Amino acid sequence: MTFASVRQNWQNIIDRFEYQDTLRLIPFLVASLVAALTSLLYSQIFFWGEEMALNVVEQLHWSLSLLSTITMVYLSWFLPYRFAKQAGGSGIPQMLIANELDPSSDKPLIRSLIGIRTITMKILASIACVLGGGAVGQEGPTLQIASGLFYRIGEKSTKWIQQISMRSFILAGGASGLAAAFNTPLGGIAYALEELSKDYFNNFKTYVIWSVITTGLLVQTFQGSYLYLGFPSIESISWETYLWVVLTSAVTGIAGASFGSVLFSIHQRRKEITSFTRLSLLNVACGVLFWASVYFISHHAIGGGKSLILDLLFRDGSAESLDVLVRIAGPLLMALAGAAGGLFAPSLAVGAVMGSFMAQILWPHNHHLLILTCMISFLSGFMQTPFTAFILIFEMTDRHSALFPMMLSAAIAVSASRMFHKRSFYDLVKEDFLHQNKK
Repeated sequence: MTFASVRQNWQNIIDRFEYQDTLRLIPFLVASLVAALTSLLYSQIFFWGEEMALNVVEQLHWSLSLLSTITMVYLSWFLPYRFAKQAGGSGIPQMLIANELDPSSDKPLIRSLIGIRTITMKILASIACVLGGGAVGQEGPTLQIASGLFYRIGEKSTKWIQQISMRSFILAGGASGLAAAFNTPLGGIAYALEELSKDYFNNFKTYVIWSVITTGLLVQTFQGSYLYLGFPSIESISWETYLWVVLTSAVTGIAGASFGSVLFSIHQRRKEITSFTRLSLLNVACGVLFWASVYFISHHAIGGGKSLILDLLFRDGSAESLDVLVRIAGPLLMALAGAAGGLFAPSLAVGAVMGSFMAQILWPHNHHLLILTCMISFLSGFMQTPFTAFILIFEMTDRHSALFPMMLSAAIAVSASRMFHKRSFYDLVKEDFLHQNKK
């Protein structure tokens, strides 16, 4: 073998390595950078909107706060209705549907779900909703936005990188979006495994992991290595504590699944209304009802509920029965109004207030632990993704001492919820959309 042939073989090996492992990774890293910066800016504006909405309710005349809520909730519905229909709602169903479609034959449909026009409208509409005080979160939209950015960059990269799956970009974008929204890289990977990919994960795990790592590093570089919720104090855990964890997790798990079932019923009923006038009147009515719940019952109904959760965990707050009512009613009214915004954070807030309320009645000794486990169990019941729910709360709080109760709550919740509801809200919406578009 000559020196020239050895050199050529070595160059071929280097070229092959660079092409398969490095070159294909570049667009994912670029997409991660763009998604991280967009998510950071979006979340800052979103939380600023929550504060503004609270100030409007507390400081302005009731007529002005009513006008603000009606106007902003209406805009949150009208913008998607007029410019990009798939920009409405949570954002997670759209991402899941795009993941199910064939990138080669369903490109127009995928673009309608997560295209640039759609995610631009999603940003504007969801911010409008929260400026009106709407009980929505920024996490679901962040997943749709990130998957759309990844998909668009993936489309551009296929012009110079061959044999790369567009579905990998959608999945990596969704996982990165969750990691950015909650600052939980492990949660993003868990979600990719449990919900997004299912049987496909082995084909693109390297891209997902690198995308989540890159997004997580960028988010932590700008915002610091913070915990989304913090480090709540937890009392010693006894056998009696486990008894109440099991009981409350079963109750909140079933409640979470029922919450999703009601949301899907609302989704189905809204599809039957085709008149613009009727949809407008329905939106305004929901806006008025939501404002009344905020103004006359509890300001805790505003926004995604993060500040409420922090009050319960760190400021000696406690939830009352009316807090449970408004936190459940708020997202349902926003869904009935057709407003844009996520359900992730509102679901956690419902679990938190249910946990706090039940803890006061059943087991005040470990108030904070029951709040955490009920957040996990409500989200597990609602999404039917117990592993993701457990990882998210564990990563948000870094409470190793509560590791087993957290795991137990997720397992109990999903088992109890599936006795009554077999499918999650997101799965039902996804299957309904795919069924309608196959006709």
